Amino acid sequence: MKKISFTNRFFATGRLIPMSCRLSPSTQTASFSTMKTDFVVTNARVWEDDASEYPVKHIYVDGNTGTIKRVEFAQNSEKPEEGKGLTIVDAAGGLVTPTYAEPHLHLDAVLLGREYANKSGTLVEGIANWANAKKEVTVDSLLLRASKALEWMVACGTTRIRTHADTGCPIGVEALLSLKKTVAQQQLATIQIVGFPQDGILTSQLNRKHFDWACTLGLDAIGAIPHYERTHEEATESLRIAFDAAEKYGCMVDVHCDETDDPHSRHIETVCQLTEDRGMGGKVVAGHCTAMHSYNGPAADKVLGAIKRSQVQVVTNPLDSIVLQGRFDDYPKRRGLTRVPELLQAGNKVGLGHDSIVDPWYPLGMGNLLDAAHMLVHACHLTGQDEMRRVFQMMVSDNHVPFGGAPKIREGESAEFLVHSLNDPLDIIRTRRVPSYVVRNGIIVAVNYHGKAAVLDQEIDIGNFGAL
Repeated sequence: MKKISFTNRFFATGRLIPMSCRLSPSTQTASFSTMKTDFVVTNARVWEDDASEYPVKHIYVDGNTGTIKRVEFAQNSEKPEEGKGLTIVDAAGGLVTPTYAEPHLHLDAVLLGREYANKSGTLVEGIANWANAKKEVTVDSLLLRASKALEWMVACGTTRIRTHADTGCPIGVEALLSLKKTVAQQQLATIQIVGFPQDGILTSQLNRKHFDWACTLGLDAIGAIPHYERTHEEATESLRIAFDAAEKYGCMVDVHCDETDDPHSRHIETVCQLTEDRGMGGKVVAGHCTAMHSYNGPAADKVLGAIKRSQVQVVTNPLDSIVLQGRFDDYPKRRGLTRVPELLQAGNKVGLGHDSIVDPWYPLGMGNLLDAAHMLVHACHLTGQDEMRRVFQMMVSDNHVPFGGAPKIREGESAEFLVHSLNDPLDIIRTRRVPSYVVRNGIIVAVNYHGKAAVLDQEIDIGNFGAL
């Protein structure tokens, strides 16, 4: 099996900026060293959930332990000085947040979208394209594609990734489990693997056999796709099988649920019932739930109540859903996203996924979760200032629920955060600008140099309000 190393690639070449080097987001050149060392992020506006203002602080990181030594208010502390093994990273008033988490991705299919193009733009053709593609998948080719997409995501600020692995592609499942170990050893990211029966569990004996086999491999979560089973009865049974397997092997549950425009598809109710009955609240994710967009008022109200009561987390994937849904409509065409505003208003933690990166379903994307956030605020009419801040909170807080909670930017916690060049989450979503620095376990694993532009010889920073 070919081992994919990230150490020779652009965005992960370095493990830490060399000592006695002051850097700001506008720095254009830097060398890197794999040595761990102490550093301090100065002049940082530290993110807090549900806040609209962010105090300026200095964040001291212990390179040896990978933890935050202390966080001080800038106005109450002395200005840090470089030297004595201390590196200074100047945030220049930029926002510092927990890293992004990706709750719904398909790493086994990334970067196949040009070779297996979705001409109709439908979910059905996407599944058929993947059925052909996975016949040709090799371990080496999958690792090469997945590692490249993973690097893009880390460079864009995502250090926790939950990927679905199609159990109908055994080579792919084993390859992603191998990638998970490699990435953990290199401290680049945390990966969770969901055993996902893309073609259903009960649709054939072979599919059931592959599903049962994958469940024994040490997965993080067990999946299902009830709306793709042959009958409603088999759909319900497939969910029971998935929950049984999760309990048997000590896994979480992550279901592709009601990914259709059909208003009669209400398998989310069974997911909520099983979660409640088995006391698995907080351990179950329902992805997509696009049929909820088409429910009538009473049906939607009932489902929203069940989701809240059972503590099932719904994950929306706006980039794929806006493309794949509504394809059978004339006019008006449905947007096909689940009811995110109503879920948020009810107090639920809602996940926001990228889902696909140039794959047999969706032809675009580069692993920047801000693209999904940007689409969400448009498609779900979440353009109020408080609403956009709540969408940003989904990326740095809600998305971390499957991983046990978001990293904390406080003394004694693991140093896992992003240093942004902009100081307001609204501007980060508006410009979709990736962070300047990505820090994981006390190591700077990615640096982004934001290009400048010149108009009539006047240097500008595109999208940045600056001092108006």
